[in-house]
Amino acid sequence: MFNKTYIILVNKFTSRQNVRWASNLRSTTDSYLHNQGSEPLTLATLGDVIEETVHKFPGRVAVKSMHEGISLTYEELLLRADSMAYGLRNQGLQKGDRVGVWSHNSVSYLVSLVAAARAGLISVLINPAYEKKELSFCIKKSGMKCLLISDALPKREYYRTLEQLIPELKDGKPGLLKSREFPFLSSIIADGRNKLPGTISYKSLTEDYKNRSEVSQYVKETKPSDGSIIHFTSGTTGEPKAALDSHLGVVNNTYFTGKRNTFHEGHHNICVQVPIFHALGSVVTVLGGFRHGASLVLAAPIYDISANVKALFGEKCTAITGTPTMFVDILSQVRAQGQEVPSELRVAVAAGAPCSPQLIRDIQTHLNAESVKSLYGLTETTACIFQSNQGDSIDVVAETVGYIQDHVEVKVVNEQGEIVPFETPGELVVRGYNNMICYWDEPEKTRQTLDKDGWLKTGDKFTISKDGYGRIVGRIKDIIVRGGENIAPKEIEDLLNTHPDVEESQVVGVSDKRVGEELCAVVRLREGAALSLDDVTKHLTGEIARFKFPRILKVTQEFPKTASGKIQKYRLREMIEKGLL
Repeated sequence: MFNKTYIILVNKFTSRQNVRWASNLRSTTDSYLHNQGSEPLTLATLGDVIEETVHKFPGRVAVKSMHEGISLTYEELLLRADSMAYGLRNQGLQKGDRVGVWSHNSVSYLVSLVAAARAGLISVLINPAYEKKELSFCIKKSGMKCLLISDALPKREYYRTLEQLIPELKDGKPGLLKSREFPFLSSIIADGRNKLPGTISYKSLTEDYKNRSEVSQYVKETKPSDGSIIHFTSGTTGEPKAALDSHLGVVNNTYFTGKRNTFHEGHHNICVQVPIFHALGSVVTVLGGFRHGASLVLAAPIYDISANVKALFGEKCTAITGTPTMFVDILSQVRAQGQEVPSELRVAVAAGAPCSPQLIRDIQTHLNAESVKSLYGLTETTACIFQSNQGDSIDVVAETVGYIQDHVEVKVVNEQGEIVPFETPGELVVRGYNNMICYWDEPEKTRQTLDKDGWLKTGDKFTISKDGYGRIVGRIKDIIVRGGENIAPKEIEDLLNTHPDVEESQVVGVSDKRVGEELCAVVRLREGAALSLDDVTKHLTGEIARFKFPRILKVTQEFPKTASGKIQKYRLREMIEKGLL
């Protein structure tokens, strides 16, 4: 159906006593790696490859939403998406226009993603937890012409928030919105039971324009190099940035991550507990599943531990992805309920934040997963840079973030931009098809992150080895400077997480007049457990140097998190320094 580029495959190589499949790894004596790929890149668009999956598995369930009571086959998914694609273009939207999705996890979210790709439009994925100011920023930043919203949830009333932002909405004509604040925004699509003033019904868009031949022309007009999806960064150090990923990036990252996750082997049921607006949800889980014909199980509209565990067991899911915190929560509930482990679970993928080795081992032990995998990447790199290989031992998975992804180059550099020797810490920089096109409407910030030679700065402190594996030391900005010593919190956190009473830990630097920053350990304990600073000191003695020992200990019931499940260290620091913890 589509063309592929050409590469030359060379030899196999042996690493960690495992024979790898053809990898074509290139390296030098310094921290530089280039995986030239196990097979060619695919030159196609997301609209192309979704259609190919539909042709392979038309009657297979594409998505089953537990909370909505909706199930769609791949054929039904494409039929609805193509109807919506035509409906969007029929409203006057043109190739490259932005379509926002401000919604919790739902079937309409997935249909909209596919519809935008088929229509040659760019999906803008917005955090459903955003309030008015944040939503306004996203609409203006991306210059979106259309926005899909979901039915209201408790504490998430999408339409009411929009009414406050756009007073013209309630009296506006559907599809012909005239907003003073957002002059480029022309239509609001509402997925819900009730007809909302000024909005177009999602149901009508997906049912009124079926079997339109024009959609195939929209797909042909779209190029692999065109923009496909905009994800917003977490914005922990300022306003979020809108990272634009290409069709080439999405099509190939979903393919290669899916293969490493064995989504291409047999028929997988994937438990979707991660929010779709996040790259781990949209690219790795949802589109990675669609790329390989998996069936997606939407456990709940928003993060719900009980619903996730119920879906994992009740739907006999064979795969699940999640952040480390999500797996900590699942393991805690499974232990508390004394529930039998799901024998069907073939693969569990931990990503989105650094994962402790102890947690990797606990996932395999207590969820009885055939395979546990790590995955590392950024919003700015479509999704994945490093990922566990098939056949990696649990020790390799626990101690690294995986093996360099196909068709990706990486190097580790010092503050002067010079490549350092292998196994030496420095900043990881990356180059490849998966790098973002740009930060939308941010040329200067794009130049600061992505240089003229195509190298993207990750901001992560890393080491890499000759055999292709990476280890994250920590965020460059998270490094704690205590009395002139640079200390990486992750090393300490990994050790704290091995304590039998600790569920989860974070180490932050708090202001200190004498040493500049003092180490503070914040821990979440197992039910009924207690822990003192002396206990922490004893646990770390003989494991790391004493200057890395936390001098302050705080216990919390819950860590502050983003909607995608990432712990917000800056908020922890603020809470401690304000005496709120």
